[in-house]
Amino acid sequence: MRNNSIMKITLIGAAGVRTPLLVHGLAGAGENMRLEELAFWDIDRERLAVVGRVAEAMARRSGLSARLSFFSDLDRAVEGADYVITSIRVGGIDARVKDETIALAHGLVGQETVGAGGFACAMRNLAAMLEYARLTERVAPNATVINFTNPVGIISQGILNYSGIRILGVCDTPLETFESIAKALDRNPFELRFDYLGLNHLGWVRSIRDGDDAELLPKILSSPALIQKCYRHELFPIQFIQKLALLPTEYLYFYYFPKTAYENTRRNGKSRGEAVAAMNTKLFEKLARASEPELIGIYENYLRERNASYFSIEATAGEQRKENQELYSKFSGYERIALLVLQALHSERPSLIPLTVRNLKALEDLDSNDAVELPCQVSSSGVQVPPVGHAPEAVRPLLLQVKEYERLTVRASVERSREAALAALMKNPLVARPEVAREVLAQYINAFGAQMKLQAA
Repeated sequence: MRNNSIMKITLIGAAGVRTPLLVHGLAGAGENMRLEELAFWDIDRERLAVVGRVAEAMARRSGLSARLSFFSDLDRAVEGADYVITSIRVGGIDARVKDETIALAHGLVGQETVGAGGFACAMRNLAAMLEYARLTERVAPNATVINFTNPVGIISQGILNYSGIRILGVCDTPLETFESIAKALDRNPFELRFDYLGLNHLGWVRSIRDGDDAELLPKILSSPALIQKCYRHELFPIQFIQKLALLPTEYLYFYYFPKTAYENTRRNGKSRGEAVAAMNTKLFEKLARASEPELIGIYENYLRERNASYFSIEATAGEQRKENQELYSKFSGYERIALLVLQALHSERPSLIPLTVRNLKALEDLDSNDAVELPCQVSSSGVQVPPVGHAPEAVRPLLLQVKEYERLTVRASVERSREAALAALMKNPLVARPEVAREVLAQYINAFGAQMKLQAA
């Protein structure tokens, strides 16, 4: 993409609650990105109308000059787009609640992107995303897809191997991890270099260097206080982190301490999905009767409540954080990672950004066509994936097992194979037991068979 080009960006899944955040981020795009049109489409047109009001208010406040267009026809929304940003949840928040509660009923972690719930989410979303990929190839063949749809790793694995579109998987977890580490060190995150590797929601920081090339990870590992400051909740015991000699992202909590996560959720009495559903209901009730000047205030209060409760159910059985957290970080966040990627693709100077991309032998433990989450050099010349060697021995078995689960899940979706679906759940380290895998799969197919493209036995 050449600099200063006039662009159209299409958002598929525009009725999501984070759409106004994206509008806020795009307002800071700068001179190298002349965004002419931001096109919105969602299967839920009634909800899109509500979110659209907030997005328009955010555009006015943030100074976004691009035209906001709302479409009922997806072909027209995507046609001629330079970028297509995808952020969908097939079945909406109600499907997420079912994903999590079915898992919890079988004594499993109830979470949207990992474990049994992550499998069900992936099966629904990948089937839809492959259809959107084919449509994009047809009406906007030169577009780059920037994908937020969860689980990002499985969606990327499927699209990279079963479509011809260009796709970059994005997630705010790595940058938020980097920012938390920088705050613990009382350093500017922009002045540090983080060596990071893994899969989406399965990543580890193995090195932190400053501008003088000094290694800072040993300083953190030797200090219990600094280790605690790296995480919003006390997810990992100090000795566990010191023995691991790496800083895992917070989603590793579900893999390392699944029993604790399950028990905390049970003690709280509701899953994260149920909590978010209640917050969303309250948000849309308020927005429906809000005047124009009230929209952003209502929306930002919702963001504060949602951010404060993030990971609280699984980590503390519902205790919310007391500290104030800035709504719009200059380094991390949903809207920030999207903007960083777009800005980098329009700059001759490369930026190092963690993305989910095709491996191409960068991570030597995995296949070339596997989707991996690694720091990439992003510029107007394209996306380069620097080699990272082998994963540390302490994390390699888990990395390999989860990747095999992801491959099987993609196969189950593409081939519409119940056999592959069962194999995927049995390979998933948060399910594993054959009898539980069979019961969970049967319940998910009963609830979502048509959306998952799987038939009951």
